[in-house]
Amino acid sequence: MNVIDITGLIAGGMWNYEEPFPSFRMRPLGRVPWVDSEVYAEVFEGMHSQTGTYLETPAHYFGNDNWYGVADIPVEKLVNRRCIVLQLDGEAFESGERRIPIDAAMLEQCAGSGQIREGDAILVGTGWGRRWMDPVFLERSPYFTYGAMKWLIGKKPFLLGSDVPRWDNLAKSEQFFREFYEADILMLAPCVNLELVTASEVRLTALPLRIPGTSAVPCRAIVVEGDVHGN
Repeated sequence: MNVIDITGLIAGGMWNYEEPFPSFRMRPLGRVPWVDSEVYAEVFEGMHSQTGTYLETPAHYFGNDNWYGVADIPVEKLVNRRCIVLQLDGEAFESGERRIPIDAAMLEQCAGSGQIREGDAILVGTGWGRRWMDPVFLERSPYFTYGAMKWLIGKKPFLLGSDVPRWDNLAKSEQFFREFYEADILMLAPCVNLELVTASEVRLTALPLRIPGTSAVPCRAIVVEGDVHGN
């Protein structure tokens, strides 16, 4: 059994969505006057629902009053989920000089593309997660074309994840998000270390913080290769 942590680091200087999203900063709490001895704790400033690697429901698009939130997902559905990892050629995205599109042909050529079953989780790896602390991680990330997203939606996954932080091309939108959210697919993004996954079929666990009333929550996500019982 091989356990791979695909959760990005939450730390000062990490990537972040532009304003009005606040930036994460951790600072010491300071002295606690109602405790006799000295204790140590930290304050997480600027942490929001899409800090780091997060799990998201369609309520992000349709509103919290119109769709279920992350806390409403039965936790057993998020543990040990069958998952197919689609590994793209990381060299195609290495330069970081411009945004590179991910198209349907790239996905179809991946080992494992024919193994996807309805209700699986799907993770799309580009190697971009290695740039997590890089200033260009967000603005020059790969993005999905409409055709690629249509292909993925057509597989009817329970969850779709990637190491890409910005799935659409804001300069010229691919206009796929309504169809994605209407298909009731969970989003897990952005991930790291997907390039370390060697198997096409793995098990995924993604456990968000238990915060009600929100469409997205930071989470800890792991991939398990091999026998999940430890053999």
